[in-house]
Formats: sequence, structure tokens, C-alpha cells
Amino acid sequence: MLKNEQNARIHATATIILGILAYLLEVSRVEAAILFMAVIMVFAMEIMNTAIEKVCDLICMKKNPKIAYIKDGTAGAVLITSVIAIVVAIFIFLPHIRALFG
Repeated sequence: MLKNEQNARIHATATIILGILAYLLEVSRVEAAILFMAVIMVFAMEIMNTAIEKVCDLICMKKNPKIAYIKDGTAGAVLITSVIAIVVAIFIFLPHIRALFG
């Protein structure tokens, strides 16, 4: 999936940065577990989105508004999951970052 899907590569890069930041800021085990779950949810949604898109492409090769609606819906689910993961990361990292500068 990392080979063929640009968004998966972006998620993988963000995950590496997130891991480094979590290590440097010395987040607790509970915070690390919560971050891990948020990241895994994004990857899971990305995998489901890719699978649904591939199935839709097999079903109908031509442009089809119903297929486009399905693809847009699954892409939207990935976006929502990503935004939630970002909010979780902010909630976890912000106190640690403030402690560094405050």
C-alpha cells in the first residue's frame, strides 16, 4: 500500500514524526497508547478506503455518480479520522510543549 498510495506514505511519514515527538517529549505510556490507537485508526480507514475504491473500480470502469459518491464518502471518513487523530495529538502534545517553554 505504501508503494501505490500517496496518502499512505503521508500517513507513514506523519507517524514517524509523531513517534519521534512522543519520544522527545517523554509522553506517558497511556498517552503513547492513545496516540498509537489514533494512528492505527487512520491507517485502518485508509486501508478500507483503498479497498472500497478498488472494488468500485472493478464494478464500474466508467464514470458513475453513485460510485463517485461512495468513493467520496470513504475518502471523507479517512479525512474525519485524520482530523480526530490530529486533535488527539494536540491534546497530548500541547501540555508537554507548554512545559518546555513555560
